This record gives sequence, structure tokens and C-alpha cells, in this order.
Amino acid sequence: MNITLRKANAVQNSINEIVKGLSFETSVSINEFQMPTTVISQTEEVFATNLARRDALLLAMFEIRKLVAKGNDVAGINDMLADVAHLEKQIQFFNGLATKTPKEDMSVIKGKLDKIRNAKEESRMYGARDEVTVSVLEKEDIAGFKQVVAQSKRAKQQLQDQLLEMNVRTEIPLSEQTVKTLTDEGII
Repeated sequence: MNITLRKANAVQNSINEIVKGLSFETSVSINEFQMPTTVISQTEEVFATNLARRDALLLAMFEIRKLVAKGNDVAGINDMLADVAHLEKQIQFFNGLATKTPKEDMSVIKGKLDKIRNAKEESRMYGARDEVTVSVLEKEDIAGFKQVVAQSKRAKQQLQDQLLEMNVRTEIPLSEQTVKTLTDEGII
């Protein structure tokens, strides 16, 4: 039986949920009205059954994980995921630059510096600043950063659309044992 990579993800999530819900009681409380051998035997049976289910489910899950990794590699999905991660880093970095204030006109900067030079000494003693902070980014730089962000977002969306298509189109073959386990558990 073959399943798509998208279905494989859902199957793995279902397996994890079932495994989380299994009970592994290692002791049992018995009162004076119960048959000790019966209560102990029942608890041992539940433990053994759940242990066997857990083992079978984990075998199936890790088989699927290996097959997904191979399918991702063959289909080129791993490379595309790396490209998406790169674009996300670019978007994050250039978004920060795109919101910066551009450099002021040089006449404004010179005027601020002249004002500091010509200020009286008394005003400087009370915490006035002796410097002007100037951005090194031009308006055109910031516009370029915004353009890089927009282009990166479009490219990322295209890659994510392709990834979705590939996850639906790419199939992996499940072993008979995995199919039996998943069928017995009601997952497929």
C-alpha cells in the first residue's frame, strides 16, 4: 500500500496520539473483597497488550519516518525546505532594515552640528548631547530592502505551493506489517 507524504504526516500524528494514550500501570491496588490473582492478571494483561501495541506502533511510525525522509530527498523536497528557510531568514533580516529611518539631508545634519558647535558651554554641562546620530541608509536603500522583502515573500509562497503539491503527489510504500498495524489501530 502506498500513501502520500501528506497522509504520512497525518498517520504519524495519529500514532503519537494513540501512544500517548496508552496506560502502563506497573502496580495495582487490591482490597480484601477482590481475588488477587484475577486483579493482578488483568493488570498484567493490559500492560502486556499496551506494550505490544506501543512497540508495533513505534515500528510503524519510524518506518514511515524513514520512508518520508527518502521520499523527500528523491522528490527534492529537502532542497526546497532549505530554500524556504533561507527566504524566511532573508525576509526577517530585510524587514528589520526596511523599517529604518533614512539619512537626513546633509544640510540638516550640518545645521545640527553647527548648533552643537555654537552652543554655550553651560548648556553642555546639563546633559545636552555633543553629537548627531545619522543613518547611513538612503531612501533608495530602504525602498530596495522593501522590494527584497516583497520578492522573497512571493518566492517563499511559490515554494510552499510547490511543496504542498509535492507532498500530495509523492507516495511512499508501506510494508505489510505496517499496513496491518495501522489497520488494526483504525488509523487507515
